[in-house]
Amino acid sequence: MSETVLSAPPPAIPTADAPKPELRRAFGRYPTGVAVITTVDEDGVPYGLTVNSFASVSMQPPMVSWNVIRGSKAHAIFGTAQRFVVNVLAEHQREIAQQMARPLADRFDGVCYHRSAAGLPVLEDTIASFECSLDSLVSAGDHEIVLGLVDHFCHRDGAPLAYWNGGYAVARSHDAAAQRLT
Repeated sequence: MSETVLSAPPPAIPTADAPKPELRRAFGRYPTGVAVITTVDEDGVPYGLTVNSFASVSMQPPMVSWNVIRGSKAHAIFGTAQRFVVNVLAEHQREIAQQMARPLADRFDGVCYHRSAAGLPVLEDTIASFECSLDSLVSAGDHEIVLGLVDHFCHRDGAPLAYWNGGYAVARSHDAAAQRLT
């Protein structure tokens, strides 16, 4: 029988005393997927935003959520948009994630997309997309939680782009990795 020795946990840091970068590093220990949320502004111009807060909320009705910083340009655009698309990025789409996170006048320069039947921008070659109707916005700290009802979706096989430990990463199936080792 082997003995397991547990190491002592690191000392807890009181949240009120924690510097913002330290809290960000702690949050960064949890890996997330990377998605680009797209819509059109009041002039019909495509707009996109990179997020790592996308989550499924409900199967019935089909509902998703993501977060946007209150007071930002993205908040103003998505706060008035009644529809949006969640584009779940594939591992090879890091450049798109970076481009949609920059303060560029036209974030869609060089990005391949098509318009949905409702006229919304849907990025090409993603591993999933969810066309949604805005359900509600919920205030939460310095963000708004955007809740959307899924109207249409599609998906394909592929490895997702992930965000972990302050940078982009690739998520792989644990079972697939174990099979490659044997």
